[in-house]
Amino acid sequence: MSPAGSRNGLPAVRSVDRRAAAIPPAARDLQGRRAGLVSRLMANTVDFVVIAGVVAAGYAGVAAFRFLWNSRTFTFPAPGFGPLLVAGSVVMAGYLAACWMATGRTYGDHLLGLRVLGLRGGPPRPVAALVRAVLCVLFPVGLFWVLASRDNRSAQDLLLRSSVVYDWSRTPPEPIG
Repeated sequence: MSPAGSRNGLPAVRSVDRRAAAIPPAARDLQGRRAGLVSRLMANTVDFVVIAGVVAAGYAGVAAFRFLWNSRTFTFPAPGFGPLLVAGSVVMAGYLAACWMATGRTYGDHLLGLRVLGLRGGPPRPVAALVRAVLCVLFPVGLFWVLASRDNRSAQDLLLRSSVVYDWSRTPPEPIG
């Protein structure tokens, strides 16, 4: 064990804020533990729905602009699957990276009481958050490595030495060191 309480250079679980008043009584035993596959999949599903809504709103905005520009010959835009996939992937990577940099959690993580911790136990640094987001978007099946990992870590967590923990506190923990 290192002085910070970490194992193998991984973030210390105790770096998570443990204020009991903000934690639901049924969840106190899980506070600070690494999250499992089901919780992470549910949070990811919520985030996917958020991004689908953002992309749909963007489509509606483009359609409205085209209508206002020339209403006489207006037709709804018909983007192909490829451009929609690229747009959705870019929006998803940006959303994940921005949320993880700011607070360590996305909206889905917030609903499920999860937080992404970087190497030092706080929110991931900007480059790490961006790389993690891109890896999560390009290689989503890496999440299923949680099933094979005794530490509940995805392939992305292993590569970037990050962790996803249960954390119901409102503020992100302070980084160690």
